[in-house]
Amino acid sequence: MAALAFIVAVWALLREPSPGGAAISSIAVLPLDNLMGDPEQDYFVDGMHEALITELAKISALRVISRTSTLGFSEAGTPIPEIAQALGVDAIVEGSVLMVGERVRINAQLIDGRREQHLWADAYERALRDVLALHQEVALDIAKQVRVALTPEDQVRLGSPRAVNPEAYDLYLKGWHFRTKETPEGYQKAVDYLEQAVANDPSFARAYASLVQGYIMLDFFRVISGREARINARDAIEKALELDDTIPDTHISLGLYFFHCEWDWSGAERAFRRAIELDPNHVHARFEYGLFLVRMGRFEEALVELQQAKELDPLSLQVDFGIGFMYMMSRQYDKAIEQFKRILEVDPGQYISRLTLAQAYSAKTKYAEALEEYQKLGNRTGIMYTNYAMGRKTEAQAYFDSLKVAGMPPGAWLVTMAVIYSFLGDKEAALNLLEEAYRERSWDMYSIISFQPVFDPLRAEPRFKALLEKLGLTELFDQYGQRVR
Repeated sequence: MAALAFIVAVWALLREPSPGGAAISSIAVLPLDNLMGDPEQDYFVDGMHEALITELAKISALRVISRTSTLGFSEAGTPIPEIAQALGVDAIVEGSVLMVGERVRINAQLIDGRREQHLWADAYERALRDVLALHQEVALDIAKQVRVALTPEDQVRLGSPRAVNPEAYDLYLKGWHFRTKETPEGYQKAVDYLEQAVANDPSFARAYASLVQGYIMLDFFRVISGREARINARDAIEKALELDDTIPDTHISLGLYFFHCEWDWSGAERAFRRAIELDPNHVHARFEYGLFLVRMGRFEEALVELQQAKELDPLSLQVDFGIGFMYMMSRQYDKAIEQFKRILEVDPGQYISRLTLAQAYSAKTKYAEALEEYQKLGNRTGIMYTNYAMGRKTEAQAYFDSLKVAGMPPGAWLVTMAVIYSFLGDKEAALNLLEEAYRERSWDMYSIISFQPVFDPLRAEPRFKALLEKLGLTELFDQYGQRVR
């Protein structure tokens, strides 16, 4: 009896999910191993990784770290406790994926991150058409192992997974893979694959939702016209909502569509909030809502959302950029400079962070530092008006004259040209360009008109005030750069 009691006690101890009975409330899923031995299938394994995280994130009692923060631990070697500490989680999930024909197998194991104790392991296999149910099964078993009770809302979010068209799902995963590249070429390939996916399966709501974001980004990179992007995005979002309006990504896409294509600020906010309501752990929903609040001048609210995104994705440079962007737009330039310098220490190749760092230096009248950053980027427009600000008007004017002779080069858009004219003190030309940008519905019109410091000299002009009113935006700063709300 004593021996039996000892065995039972040891079994109970090994089965305990955390020291002292403490609950596991936060998890990170490390990148899954590709057991197929074919690097061409990495996109499929990456998609399985993202899908498993998405399912786990639907469980409200669990804080689930976003995929981007786990990518730095794709190579074996870092001790589990160090990973858990870096990501701020109680437990780690490791696993692998094998696909043979149209059968998918996922192996998963749960490890207590604080004492590197293996708590549970299992294997799951289903047909590819039932892959969504496979992800849900793994997520539910993990929840059971960490003793998390599902709320009624969790059960609704998890729902009943639908079967998928295997060919369409494979095309969708390829589209998702290229979308994460965040380059013009990547988004073009993503849209191509997603269009093939919905052609194969016209009932694939998630693919339609992803298409919306693809079209918007092609407009952002000037691969397609704004008009074409709006029409295609509208058709895709209407189809996505018609098919399934319970997917958080659909409401994120709806928010982006309202924001970028319709300039419907209240509609965008409702959509972003609905996405968060459907999945409070959805880091992309928090991030996009935070950026929306920044652009609306609601800086304190924006910081709350972006910090929550940071908790869900602690190593994400994208979220770090969002926080820096908030500091920049609220004219907290010292904090913005510190934030962007930290980002560039990790990834010196981040173009947008270096560009915004240069702008922050310029706003602080640190022109030598700004010029150095613009020169690293080869950003000729930034080099031009920084030279002008430094009193090197001959060099600046020579470049500007070449612009007028050659016409507007690629990348120097209407609002960018308005920035240049405003900087040079030509209010009339700047206002003419801003009014043209409004007529053309230029995407960058609403993004900077409310808070771009170079437009401060225009803020007292009736034409500028009229533009803000037509856009449905309120003034954030006066002509002296002082915050008015």
